[in-house]
Amino acid sequence: MKLKIEKVVYGGYGLAKENNTVYFVPYTLPGEEVEIEVVEDKKDYKLGRLVDVLKPSEYRVNPACEYFTACGGCDFQHTTYENQLLLKKEILKDQLLRIGKIETEIEKIIPSKEPFRYRNKAQLKFDGKNLGFYKKDSNDLVNVDYCLLLKEDIEKLLNPLKKFLIKYAIMPSNIHIFSNTKEEKLIRFEFLDESQFSNIVYDMNIFREEIDGKIKGIGFYAKHKRYSLLGEDVVFENVGDHKFRVSMDSFFQVNVYQIKNLIDEVVSEIKDEGFKKMVDFYCGVGTLTIPASKYVKEALGIESNEEAVKDAKANIKHNKLKNVKFLKAQTEKGLKYAKDFLPEAVIFDPPRSGLNRKIVNEISQIQTVRKIIYVSCDPSTLSRDLRQFLENGFRLKKVKLIDMFPQTYHIESISVLER
Repeated sequence: MKLKIEKVVYGGYGLAKENNTVYFVPYTLPGEEVEIEVVEDKKDYKLGRLVDVLKPSEYRVNPACEYFTACGGCDFQHTTYENQLLLKKEILKDQLLRIGKIETEIEKIIPSKEPFRYRNKAQLKFDGKNLGFYKKDSNDLVNVDYCLLLKEDIEKLLNPLKKFLIKYAIMPSNIHIFSNTKEEKLIRFEFLDESQFSNIVYDMNIFREEIDGKIKGIGFYAKHKRYSLLGEDVVFENVGDHKFRVSMDSFFQVNVYQIKNLIDEVVSEIKDEGFKKMVDFYCGVGTLTIPASKYVKEALGIESNEEAVKDAKANIKHNKLKNVKFLKAQTEKGLKYAKDFLPEAVIFDPPRSGLNRKIVNEISQIQTVRKIIYVSCDPSTLSRDLRQFLENGFRLKKVKLIDMFPQTYHIESISVLER
């Protein structure tokens, strides 16, 4: 059937309406006339597969990667990078209005210096023969020889890694690779259970010789528990004037071109305010806490990941700081510490699930809190949470879009609230 795409919505789908029916079609652009095949008939909408573009958008381009539309990693390679940013801006505004009932302009768009080769981390799947990524909305594995989103040093080890796993009959279901700016790598092999450990090669020299000479550490996991380690489980990353220890089980921002930009944007909301105390929830290894702490008398970081907290505490020493503390606590428990601490500024950088009403309400009840900086990777949960802050007496001062994930539908933003 033929449709005209009205707009692109969160998730990367083009939206069209025909006879009071809503259609979602991936890999399409606003204004395009397309031919589709309906592949799923849901209660409230139909999901279409793009068969042909009858009238293409002026912003449509040929994708750079042969795996595009087969691999589920990218959503927007069919349009220019400049247009991707505009699409994300409109999607963010639409989510804020539709879910949060918030009508606002996006004050600033911070593009990635490079729209490819930006990821310092890969999450790969392996089935004994194929190494790669899942298809969109499925568990079907797409074998890849390269990935244009990955730093080149990670990409170069894909084929040696696959050959190594096949040669030694090692069967991890998931593989996580992190590479710092010195191209030093930490690798996590995750197995379904420890019975699959029998073929593991416990010799780092063999891994380095056959896969990559800059592997610093390899961990072997089953059911989220590490059973053994080769080499070291930490590397160091320098961002501007700051040094961060990052361990195998910690989280660090994935876009090498945007980490400093994110830090600078958050710090800009702290540095001229004269705040005495600041709390950073979901602080990880202290990526935002440590740079922002320069502009307050006391800073407190709260994080539930034990390994990240160890890294964060080490990063206090690496950055020669005396006014920062880090606590291991779930956010709900961390609220108690925040209440006693009486901060004037609060930073949130939660996972996609966002905050919850209890967190919003209790932070709002701390009368010393004057400013909230909310870094979000999901505009849906952001919109919900911002609405709740507005209902608790805050006003939304600004929203910025920082593109951490070019070629994908994912939207990172920085929202600033004031009491």
